[in-house]
Amino acid sequence: MNEQEARLILRAGRPDDQDRNDPEVAAALQVAERSPELARWLAEEQAFDRAMAAHLAATPAPFGLKTRILAQATAPATSRSARWLVGLAGVAALLFLLAQVVDLWHNAAPDAAVLPGYASEMVSFVKLPPRLEMESADLGAIKGWLAQNGTLTPEVPANLAALQPVGCRVLAYRGHKVSLVCFQRAEGKLAHLFVVDRAALPGLKPGAAPSFDQEGEWTSALWAEGDRAYMIAVQGDEAAVRSYLPSA
Repeated sequence: MNEQEARLILRAGRPDDQDRNDPEVAAALQVAERSPELARWLAEEQAFDRAMAAHLAATPAPFGLKTRILAQATAPATSRSARWLVGLAGVAALLFLLAQVVDLWHNAAPDAAVLPGYASEMVSFVKLPPRLEMESADLGAIKGWLAQNGTLTPEVPANLAALQPVGCRVLAYRGHKVSLVCFQRAEGKLAHLFVVDRAALPGLKPGAAPSFDQEGEWTSALWAEGDRAYMIAVQGDEAAVRSYLPSA
């Protein structure tokens, strides 16, 4: 099985590893484990699926929709062909609406939901210790590896740089490469530093106060410096993440 075939199979899979026991899906996942590029794509797809599901679940149904559906269901049809055409039109309308929602999700103008959405996606990658593409305790070597792989090298805040680096990897967000560098904290926990081109988050303005986001036991801080967007995520409260910010 090549990468293109694996991508097609994984794209058709159901979320939450429901198809992991399927032989074809299992084989495709093995291909992804051997291919960093395919693994990045799969992680981004899974994060998008989770965010999309949460977005749709939080979207209220239009007022009166149930009444209109029931009214259509009980309306007499003049013929079998008429019923078929009505059903086909309904399916077409539903597919069009879904396409518009997906397109809007990918290309919507920046608003207050964009920054928490980015934070949520990035935190989803590190809730379990992430598989690193390069492991090293040498921050200089880590920056060199990121530069060689065509992604941004972060300016690490002093208090974060005082921790021992663990390694790094490259993630993706809406077509932008995201550099992830992990640092060892106390009690076996990690601090995660993300950096991406600020064009990926046009609503984020340099000089503004960091934006904090809480997701379960994780807290993240997001801010902009020049043409870059930085984020630090840790297991802990806001005080824990503040201790690693540039202004700390």
